[in-house]
Amino acid sequence: MRKTTQEHLASAPAAVRHALLEAKADLRPGAAAVVGRLFAAARRLHDPATCLSSEAFRQAATSESTFRTLLRTLTKHAPFVCTANAKPVSEEWYEARANTLDKPKVTKARKTPRWPEAWLAYDAALEMAKVRPVTRNRYRNSVNRCAALVAEGYGSPELGFVTAAELAEGFVNYSDKKRRIRPVTAANYIDGLIALGRFGGADPNALAAMRVITEDLRDQAKMHLKNKEERIADLMERGGFGYVADKIGEQRAKAAALPDHSAAAKRARQTAMVIALNVNKPARKSDMVNWRIGVDVTRDLAGNWELAWVQSKTSAQTEAGQLWAQVSEVLDEWILGGRPDRLANSRYRDLHGCYLLTLTEKPARKNLSTELCQQAIGVPSHDLRTLAGDYLRRHDPENAANLLASHLGHASTGAGQAYRTACSADAGVAKWRQVRAQIAKG
Repeated sequence: MRKTTQEHLASAPAAVRHALLEAKADLRPGAAAVVGRLFAAARRLHDPATCLSSEAFRQAATSESTFRTLLRTLTKHAPFVCTANAKPVSEEWYEARANTLDKPKVTKARKTPRWPEAWLAYDAALEMAKVRPVTRNRYRNSVNRCAALVAEGYGSPELGFVTAAELAEGFVNYSDKKRRIRPVTAANYIDGLIALGRFGGADPNALAAMRVITEDLRDQAKMHLKNKEERIADLMERGGFGYVADKIGEQRAKAAALPDHSAAAKRARQTAMVIALNVNKPARKSDMVNWRIGVDVTRDLAGNWELAWVQSKTSAQTEAGQLWAQVSEVLDEWILGGRPDRLANSRYRDLHGCYLLTLTEKPARKNLSTELCQQAIGVPSHDLRTLAGDYLRRHDPENAANLLASHLGHASTGAGQAYRTACSADAGVAKWRQVRAQIAKG
């Protein structure tokens, strides 16, 4: 005799059970069963209900399709369940599928990806839409590209902000560099999916949320074309470091709104962390990629982070000392990845020796930090060094040269001569202004 939904969910916490029973009519086949197995495994493993282990997720599903059903069910109906530890299991399924795809191909013909059922329902409306055939084909080709990523676990068939963010992450930062595309191209593909939803009568609010992502992708593309002077001037017009701080907040909010296990949430926390560190102490990208937890960046039991390292360019020691409280908070969010705050100390111990940018024993690619800055605020990370120099020079031109040498990690007073010349010029202007004021008084 088949179990009822309530019987499947007997081992789940009351909040999860209530949420899924409320949405009983919308549950996918097997959803209640796999959620029940997840919490049954968690009980056997003595996992806390607030943070289930990777092993619990591993035991709950014996196939990738069932595993994806589990994550989509929790994301949609029980988003309060922490799924951060599902990420390693998701990567295992990706790797297993990649190994099967490495076999020699019989034909070079590219198979058109199958659309999710929800998208297929909109196709008839797209066929009847009053658009040129070439436009209709372009929309369908874009939807094909989106469907291929959804099949790999990016986003879900449900149109909305989360799916658009995950698709943008997959297009722009795909693990295989050869398959990455430019932000503007990613925006065009997602726009094709939005068009499909619009003709098919999808929720207008969900489509509007998706357009936020495509507009952001196009802003990234525009900023990438500007030269350094234009970029810095534009950044100052938008508010300078105030604007940068707002962007850090946006990335944190974005991560909080996404599923803990999602690649887009991880990228948002990673981006917030990289930008926050560059605001606190602007570092060269070649240095940041080599920072290790517990070696270059350290944390005490009270949650205070410190930063000190040997620069790769100059071999000179430099440090930021104790980081600002707000930056330490962002670092905690990065290493926790959606886990409860009370696990911060144990996560730090577990990650001791790992690279900060990847949280693994493998370093990130050299350009990662500057790419993240470029995508989020429209300028590469090195521009934040220039921006810091401009702020110091305008605030205290007489002393700015020496302050800059220390803050930017210059090995000697001769390094950064352009900054020093600019500081001298600004100091002269300020001094002349004072003299003119005295003459006027006299």
